[in-house]
Amino acid sequence: MKKDTLQVQVKTLTPIHIGSGNELKGNFEYLHFQNEGVVGVIDPLKIFEIIGEENLNTWVTAVEKQENLLKHLPQLRNVSSRDISSRILNIYDQAPDSDRNAIKEQIHLGLGKPTLPGSSLKGSIRTAILTKLIKDNPSFVQKEENLGLAKRGRLVKYHAGQVEANYLTMGRPDSSKFGDLRQNPNKDLLRFLRVGDAYFDQSTTIVKNKVVNLFRDKWGEKREESSFYECIPSNAIAHTVLQVPEKQIKEYQDKQRVRLEHASLLNPNRLFKLLNKHTLELLNGEIAFWEDEDNPIAIGDYLEHLNQIRELAKDANEQECVIRVGAASGWEFMTGGWLNGKDVMGDFILSDRSWTSLKRGLRKKNYPDDLLFPKTRKMIAEGVPFGFVKLSIG
Repeated sequence: MKKDTLQVQVKTLTPIHIGSGNELKGNFEYLHFQNEGVVGVIDPLKIFEIIGEENLNTWVTAVEKQENLLKHLPQLRNVSSRDISSRILNIYDQAPDSDRNAIKEQIHLGLGKPTLPGSSLKGSIRTAILTKLIKDNPSFVQKEENLGLAKRGRLVKYHAGQVEANYLTMGRPDSSKFGDLRQNPNKDLLRFLRVGDAYFDQSTTIVKNKVVNLFRDKWGEKREESSFYECIPSNAIAHTVLQVPEKQIKEYQDKQRVRLEHASLLNPNRLFKLLNKHTLELLNGEIAFWEDEDNPIAIGDYLEHLNQIRELAKDANEQECVIRVGAASGWEFMTGGWLNGKDVMGDFILSDRSWTSLKRGLRKKNYPDDLLFPKTRKMIAEGVPFGFVKLSIG
């Protein structure tokens, strides 16, 4: 292994979901084996071996009509989950209703193992670095024209790409003919950070995604928006690699005759410290918010879980960090929270006017400007948050 490549252990602190883009439909793509307490993802080859060619048309008709295979193929009624499944999914708390609920599938790569892609880890790292750079020097985002273009009077569309191009481009950012900054992968600072995929041996589990929403002045569950995710469970361990090619960084600087001002942020020890600090700041903000809301019943033990994760982050050494990845991470963690946050001097980064304009553009509906944003959270039924992992070098 190259000297600039580090082994990194990945441990899930809470269930994480990285979607494949596919939803498993009940009764013909997955079956709930109630006597076993598991869900099986159907393996067509195994089913074909059991029912035989003579029942193929019946099977195809049931699938086309999206009907329960067990009703049309009696040969399957007494089989076990392993007899007809490509993989077995444990049930975390509540089983999905196979007549009504689809399951958002976890991505499986490599040898078909549940995977945390390096691109997902790198995306969270990117957000943390971008947030730090904005907080250190917010002048660019404080000009409203750099955030978006006014459309239809009140609406402003946020230009995330333009902000990233300004802060993460090595050297001078490219501009389009309209004057907007454009991202160029060849000039992106994060091109020098390489993160491998993490493959887990543990079986996945099904969790119910509970959506908690503010209804006027009371928090409650939006039951109609609840869904089921296939997740890598808590306390699962895998390994990946992290590489920062220092030789290539030096060659790039010499060739381009530029100094990569922020390249030192990619140094693993400094990077892990940055990531952990970023997560702690977001956790502190989230915990303070729910304490101010008097820890409503609707969020269950969410606040307690956040406090436990915060303690783990506080105890991390220089070669460890806690980050958040994947689906249902929440708006603050997805964006870094800088849009409604403060800079290193303790001043709000955006003016009230800019923040109000952005809220109008970010919201799908027309809400009052003084309405809380964001006003929803996604969590597992007991209040367990999604997506927290601990990274450890070595």
